[in-house]
Amino acid sequence: MSLPRLDFYALTHNAAKWPLPGKVLLGCALAGLVLAAADLVLLSPLRERLSQVQAQEEVLRRQLAEKTALAAGLEAKARQFQHVQKNAEQLLQQLPGESEMPGLLEDIARLALANGLVVESVTPLDERPQAFYVEQPVQVGVTGNYHDLATFVSTLGGLSRMTTVHDVALQRDGALLRLDLLARTYWLARPGATRGRPVAQAPSFVYDAGALRDPFQPLAMQVDRVPLRAGLAPDLARSRGLLEGFAVDQFEMVGTLSRGTQTFALLRAASTVYRLAVGDYLGRDHGRVTAIDERHLELVELFPDEQGAWLERPRTLVLNVNS
Repeated sequence: MSLPRLDFYALTHNAAKWPLPGKVLLGCALAGLVLAAADLVLLSPLRERLSQVQAQEEVLRRQLAEKTALAAGLEAKARQFQHVQKNAEQLLQQLPGESEMPGLLEDIARLALANGLVVESVTPLDERPQAFYVEQPVQVGVTGNYHDLATFVSTLGGLSRMTTVHDVALQRDGALLRLDLLARTYWLARPGATRGRPVAQAPSFVYDAGALRDPFQPLAMQVDRVPLRAGLAPDLARSRGLLEGFAVDQFEMVGTLSRGTQTFALLRAASTVYRLAVGDYLGRDHGRVTAIDERHLELVELFPDEQGAWLERPRTLVLNVNS
């Protein structure tokens, strides 16, 4: 049995005679066919293009937001750059036009002496030329007690010439401490450069913990410290005694000895006990004993200041009850 053959010509030719529902159904079918063809041929490429444009729009929106934020901070960044540039120019004006190595070496020796330190070595190293300046490193080794060494390092940073401190190493050296550091000074590298107008320096760090306990010494061997004060110049022509060849920190008070109305202090250094009375000299810094008690010994040391005057520093050696 074969299916009847559909004759589209006869179907469309007699469409005018169809009832109204048939005509409506045929019109809807034809309209749907036209819309499907239009969507396939025309709308699909446009829809894909629209999706690409929307994605590109989202990227542009993000870029616009980033650039708007950048533009908002551009003025602040410009002011910050001008501030940094001004600071850099001021620092360059502080640099001398040529090496001031002799002055730096004198400053190091003077500061070490003023703080009661012994200079073990001062070794200038090779210059290091940079883009705008020349760097001159100096290896420094000094010996003393903890607080004097700390004060020495802080005063190095307050010199009139620009000086920085690096590679600080601290180690025990007998009863004292040895400090090794690298100090660097700078000058302009431009030929014929001269020092600019003086620039006010920012406040430098000042070590003010001298009244605290020395962390490298037992409590019984602590040396009390008070600030320096103006004093009279020592007699530099006086012959130095045996005990003036040692630093005060190398001594410890181990007792007292009374003879009549006079009291002596017994101090030990390098396994040897020495007897001192009021008025005797002690230490490398013109120290002189001013009072002796059963529990402590008082003395006054003298140091030169930056203007050539002399400063007094009272110190106290406390009795070592474990001796």
